[in-house]
Amino acid sequence: MTLGPGRRLTISMFFLLQLMGLRCLSQDKELRQLSPVSAADFSTLSTSIIDSSGAVILADIGEIGFVGNDHNWFSNVFRRHTRIKILNKKAFDLATVRIPLYQPSEGPEKLDKVVASTYNLENGQVTEIKLDKKDIFEDWNRKEHTEMSFTLPGVKEGSIIDYSYTVISPYDAVLPTWQFQSVQFPSLWSEVMVEIPQALFYIVVKQGVHPYAVDRGSEEGKSYHMTDGHGAGTTVDARVTKHHWVMKDIPAFKVEGYLFCPESYVDKIDFQLAKTYDGEEYHDYYNSWAQATEQLMSKDYFGATLNDDNPTVDDCIKKAVRGGDVDAQAREVYYYLTRNFTCDNHQNIYIQNSLSDVVRKHSGTVGDINLLLVAMLRKIGLTADPVVLTTREEGYNLATYPVLDRLSYVIARALIGGKVVYLDAARPKLGFDQLDADCYNGYARIISRLDSGSVYFEADSLRERKMTAVYINATEEGGEGTWVSTLGPQESYELREQVSKEGGKAFFKDIQTQYGEDLTISDGGIDSLDQPEEPVKVHYSFKIHSGAGEATIYLNPFIGAGMRKNPFVASERKYPIEMPYASDETYVFTMLIPDGYAVEELPKSARATLNGSDGTFDYLIGAQDGMIQLRCRLKLNRANFGPDDYGSLRDFYTLVVKKEAESIVLKKKTN
Repeated sequence: MTLGPGRRLTISMFFLLQLMGLRCLSQDKELRQLSPVSAADFSTLSTSIIDSSGAVILADIGEIGFVGNDHNWFSNVFRRHTRIKILNKKAFDLATVRIPLYQPSEGPEKLDKVVASTYNLENGQVTEIKLDKKDIFEDWNRKEHTEMSFTLPGVKEGSIIDYSYTVISPYDAVLPTWQFQSVQFPSLWSEVMVEIPQALFYIVVKQGVHPYAVDRGSEEGKSYHMTDGHGAGTTVDARVTKHHWVMKDIPAFKVEGYLFCPESYVDKIDFQLAKTYDGEEYHDYYNSWAQATEQLMSKDYFGATLNDDNPTVDDCIKKAVRGGDVDAQAREVYYYLTRNFTCDNHQNIYIQNSLSDVVRKHSGTVGDINLLLVAMLRKIGLTADPVVLTTREEGYNLATYPVLDRLSYVIARALIGGKVVYLDAARPKLGFDQLDADCYNGYARIISRLDSGSVYFEADSLRERKMTAVYINATEEGGEGTWVSTLGPQESYELREQVSKEGGKAFFKDIQTQYGEDLTISDGGIDSLDQPEEPVKVHYSFKIHSGAGEATIYLNPFIGAGMRKNPFVASERKYPIEMPYASDETYVFTMLIPDGYAVEELPKSARATLNGSDGTFDYLIGAQDGMIQLRCRLKLNRANFGPDDYGSLRDFYTLVVKKEAESIVLKKKTN
């Protein structure tokens, strides 16, 4: 199946990936073994995929398999061997390798067999500097998640770095993702072999646009030794499904503007457990959203705690609610949380400890805060449920199959006054019934026993209106004026966030820097910063210093607004164009013509459309009674465009930029 414009994504069950007429893997070359580094490896590479990124991945080889463990089950074993040529210092960061591990006390993942060396060519001879095992560090450890890292020694321009390691994990729900294509660097060879006993069955999610050089499967028998943790062991014979994938000569993913998450489009394979077989019967594992919903509702770290008779939640209600009808109480609950609780992790949908712990600390993850919001809304008598989703920077969520590891965010859904509202108390600058644009990323899922279902947050449905008005009283010395802009909900939220972090002075200082010496601003102000349900209004006065006394004055009417350059300049594009929202921007310019001057030249009025109804550009200008007036409106009715739309979108913006660059020409009158 294909999802999204310009995005190829296929889903298949791993136990169906049998030979079906393909040649048995045992008749083909097994997983590639890298030969020792030689002087020839330092020769200049003659391939068109080499770019200016600073490195080339010579080979990246992975192997995913299973061994028996001491819980009478399987642990997965992930082996990786990577070799990279460092072309220049821009790629020195590749010398630091980071390996995330999940390490709860009852079953930690283990890093093993780390071997790493740096090779250099000196006087025609290959030299090797080995990594010392004591230089493998634990970078951080947060809530059972650890990152191990090491930096290869002696790296310089022209070096070849080579490293391998093994990760052993007792968790079979999600296997390691294999990414054939790098976002930054070209790759000559990327290969992965997967070997899975037929007690475990996985959904395979393949995405990308480049072809496989090898794509073969086979089946064989294998024995696994397991124990029960108390010394009693057994040997299990199982049929094993094997698959072998190779890509070669893969260019780096060219990151383009207006693309939220390159990892949503690179060539890669994900594995999600679908079912298990214990020798007697099959057990489904999250193979439908209905089942995943039921599982999430039963977990203490998610749904099971929401309806508990928790006195801590009661105490919060007493502090938040002052009275009034239930609609007013819902607002009080929401704003109580946004004003008194701090989100310290916006990428964890679960309750870390308990709601009582969240209340005690007045902080927590997005899961902590928004699940507390759901519990409080239910407590005042409203129908409220969590909604899980994937934010834009984390890629896409699958509507067809629940890949729980992709879920990165949770919000609250409530029925208030006969209307469905969506709330996010983890971002305090948002207004009631408003979400950050990052949540508008397609498929989301309501987690509820009574009202579970699908909901789509599409960027095309997010409409942003903006109005900017500029007034100039021009004089022979330059002139002065006012600038006022009323922002839409998303830009208002973003500005509130910016001012909260940097301050209002820094905001206006940046504006002044952009103008340079030709214009000086003063009396800057931002209205409604503390009223999140109201649009933010930015305003300031300014003085123009250029053009004083000149016989001819050239003035671009787009002051502090307009498009200075086309964001789409490439001749072609392979991937979609993802804008944050549909937009409707109006710019109104009024100028009193200075005494002693007359209009020599005005830009012509113009109108253009994009793909019929996808967008419009209106430019209306005229001069009358000593005044010049311009009204310009740029409207996009869509936020997302496919690669096939790229040419027309580029041409549309070419026209917009060219038109907004035209100047008004005033000429001094002669007696």
